[in-house]
Amino acid sequence: MPLSTLPVLALQILDETADGVLVTDRSQPDDPIVYANAAFCRMTGYPLAEVLGRNCRFLQGGDRNQPEIVVMREAIRSGRPTVVTLRNYRQDGSLFWNEVRLAPLRADADVGGQPRYFVGLQRDVSDQVAAERALREAAASEKRSAEERAILAKDANQARQEAEHATARLASVLESMMDAVIVLDHDWRVTYLNENARRLLARRSLQVGSNLWDVYPEEADGIFARHYRQALAEQKTVSFEEFLSALEIWLEIQASPTPEGLSIFFRDITERRRVEQEWLLAHERMAHMARHDGLTGLPNRMSFRERAEYLLGRWSEGAKHALLCLDLRGFKGVNDTLGHQAGDALLRLVAERLQTCVRGSDMVVRLGGDEFVILQTEIAAPAEAKELARRILGTLAAPFVLDSEPVAVGASIGIAVAPNDGRTPDDLLKAADSALYCAKGEGRGTYRFFAPGMDAQLQERHFIRQALHGALERGEFELHFQPLVALATGGLTAFEALMRWRHPERGMISPARFIPVAEEAGAIVPLGEWALQEACRRAAGWPAPISVAVNLSPLQFGSGTLIEAVRHALDATGLEPERLQLEITESVLLLEDSASLRTLEELRRLGVRLAMDDFGTGYSSLSYLRSFPFDKIKLDQSFVRDLPNSADCQAIVRAVAGLASGLRITTVAEGIETEEQLEALRAKGFDEGQGHLFGKAVLGTEVPLLIARHQAGLVFRHG
Repeated sequence: MPLSTLPVLALQILDETADGVLVTDRSQPDDPIVYANAAFCRMTGYPLAEVLGRNCRFLQGGDRNQPEIVVMREAIRSGRPTVVTLRNYRQDGSLFWNEVRLAPLRADADVGGQPRYFVGLQRDVSDQVAAERALREAAASEKRSAEERAILAKDANQARQEAEHATARLASVLESMMDAVIVLDHDWRVTYLNENARRLLARRSLQVGSNLWDVYPEEADGIFARHYRQALAEQKTVSFEEFLSALEIWLEIQASPTPEGLSIFFRDITERRRVEQEWLLAHERMAHMARHDGLTGLPNRMSFRERAEYLLGRWSEGAKHALLCLDLRGFKGVNDTLGHQAGDALLRLVAERLQTCVRGSDMVVRLGGDEFVILQTEIAAPAEAKELARRILGTLAAPFVLDSEPVAVGASIGIAVAPNDGRTPDDLLKAADSALYCAKGEGRGTYRFFAPGMDAQLQERHFIRQALHGALERGEFELHFQPLVALATGGLTAFEALMRWRHPERGMISPARFIPVAEEAGAIVPLGEWALQEACRRAAGWPAPISVAVNLSPLQFGSGTLIEAVRHALDATGLEPERLQLEITESVLLLEDSASLRTLEELRRLGVRLAMDDFGTGYSSLSYLRSFPFDKIKLDQSFVRDLPNSADCQAIVRAVAGLASGLRITTVAEGIETEEQLEALRAKGFDEGQGHLFGKAVLGTEVPLLIARHQAGLVFRHG
């Protein structure tokens, strides 16, 4: 994650800390500095502009042969933390000693697990180094033999004065330090402590002559004691950080052996640890946010690409990975009719269900909107992807519950399998998207594997999307009209307006091909308003009471302009409102919410008639009829197709006719093609019918001829 994406709060925390902070990027040549806080700039005297982009070694000037530099480079190479003390030079050339605590940021590890960024906490320890040097000099002075001191001193009084002066100088140095200092003998008794130590340890009254472990018995066998004994046993300086439970503070400690015992330098770093922790947590949150979807918590496109590139870049013999692209049918209806809050809630529920379908090694990803993909790893055969697709479709088939009401959404899935269908994330996504487009064209609840030739269908969709721009203004759309008849008499009752696209180069383009693309591209609302206006204009010239039926898209219904569009069409054409029939699919009314019912009531107040189209194909048909009295219900043609041979279809037709009769709703059957189907529907009591048995859709200019035939006493048969 680029350091520039750190939150403002994290940057403020870093700039307020007293310690210098550097962040270097090992993924770039020469490990440049990509961040430095204000304390570092004050410590070194360099302005920020002269720090960023440079390697840290510019601080050493010509003094680059320090052994600690080798230690630091090895730590960076191996990705482990370390602590070193370096001789550095400020911008004005003055020397200072700098303690560097170097640690990798694991949250920004690359796919192979190596850290990209290293953070270095910088502290000026020049005073401490000077104090240690003074202690060493004092210790060396004490080791001189009495004979040497006698030779050097003119008399005992002079020697005593020199010793007192040395002690005074040492005490002056130690008292002026920011660090707390304690000197212990070999029996753990305190022989010296400066004012900072007295103040920091005041709660336990540590003083000269006290035994350290008598004052802090709970630490006698703890980490402090182990480090101190190590320093004495190995005669080396030991540095460490530890939480002192007795004082509830974090200490940074350095214990150095002396001939008399042990010198201990320590400082309270509780605030620094708090700031570091806050900064690391903020950094980790940002790293997580950069790779996860804020709404569902799923991995996002960045995570998918990183994971897919890693998997596709390390093929093993016979290994396969599948990518499943998912499209939700009905989500736009929820979002447009119920609002974004309901749409967001639905997406979260979909994400939860998808995660129950996959293994721990698989990845469910939200790319954006209602686009989800599932990366299925290490499959033995494509049959595993097929089984996962079936599991997902089955899981999503059950209605979702929003505000205690059921909401049904369909789904389609496109599947691509690597390496055959693609060896890069982009190629695999393109193949899965092509398969998804084919699956969507075959209806809800389907899945398709990518196959050669599907690219052509995807290209066709892109062509339609581009060709839609300006097509309405160029007059390329036209309405065809299909008759509806009374089944009892064969008399004409209405015409359904069906939109057609006559492309100047491709000829007639089927609505099944361009309507879904128009909905995706946001072009369906102006198309629908044009169809409404044109249908009313044509119908106004027909004799009453023949009416016209116009289909409404779910997006048109939820656009907020529908009422005004209907009112304008009626006013502009003079068509009587009762001769306009608006057909609404169940996807428009996914919930019995007040907004949907209010729109229906406003349409009813205009005087138009309302029909529920494709009745019986969704989950909530009966509840819609209960909540709002439709004028008509149109039985989906899938229930007509197998009449009169299917007992199930006959039972459904009988039940719908009985239900509508009880509610005083007109029934219409679609897709009637044979006399046998007609007689079966008549016998069950259906009122109206539509289908090729009565005539195909014709141009608006041909409708008057059909009406004239009806007025001449002819009933409709076979067009």
